[in-house]
Amino acid sequence: MRVLSVLFVSGALLVAACGSGGGSPPPAASGPAVASPSAAGSGGPEIIPILVNSEILKGPNRFVFSLTDRANKLVAAPDVKVHLLYYDVDTAENTVVFEGDARFLWAIEGEQGLYVTDVTFPDAGRWGTKFEATFPDGAVKNVRADYDVAESGTTPPIGAKAPSIDTPTAADVGGDLAKLSTDQSPDPRFYETSIADALAAGDAFVVTFATPAFCQTRLCGPTLETVKRVARDYTDVTFINVEPYKMAFSDGSLQPELDANNQLQPTDWTNAWGLQSEPYTFVVAADGTVAAKFEGVLGEDELRGTLDAL
Repeated sequence: MRVLSVLFVSGALLVAACGSGGGSPPPAASGPAVASPSAAGSGGPEIIPILVNSEILKGPNRFVFSLTDRANKLVAAPDVKVHLLYYDVDTAENTVVFEGDARFLWAIEGEQGLYVTDVTFPDAGRWGTKFEATFPDGAVKNVRADYDVAESGTTPPIGAKAPSIDTPTAADVGGDLAKLSTDQSPDPRFYETSIADALAAGDAFVVTFATPAFCQTRLCGPTLETVKRVARDYTDVTFINVEPYKMAFSDGSLQPELDANNQLQPTDWTNAWGLQSEPYTFVVAADGTVAAKFEGVLGEDELRGTLDAL
């Protein structure tokens, strides 16, 4: 797992920076999907896309992005509507293959937002997306970004068997949840069952890899709170939260175990699930297959819709 960075795409340049709130864009995952927008005049594009996905794959994807202006000010907002046009660059780079609308989603309520859409890429290779943003005053601004779609990724694909691995539970720490989670108000239900036990029992379950105290994206806490709210209405579903980084209990709280380079270290379960970013939430069906996966923030309606379908 890499420490996350923001991918800012401006002209032909790719600039990495860290999001820190206050109108700056939400952090995005670095990874194989690197965008480079096509030319948009000598002044460059008026809006700049930030691709959040750590991997964009052949087949179904939850395509997540945000938008900034040239001054790196976040312009994603509930009243800014975005339409997407997709191009297969390898076959006909300027022919629209399919299109659709994105839906706005708050990453941090009232502060930072992004857009989500479900898209299925029929082939791996070079693809492009034209982002058409319509602002409240009627102005339409657009930019195109090209990126790579991989044949396969590191996280378990939809329909694949979920990796079985023991994760710590309350029983392992004498019921002291402070030794399991950096959540300031942990829900005991999220620490009753391990991933391996849930799979062995044949239970449908939701697992969220999130560390509210040491999150590299600032999204772990809000995402975990969303999952906790949904869990209240699904008492027959197992919910699990695990810290994605190695931790040690010290002076009454969990503290990260840093490596020789002073970096966070992924846990065995983080590696087993192939995570390159956090937070990450998976829904696993009773047959042990991955029914849905949500990188970064997720909406209550998205999670409820998946659970209702199960």
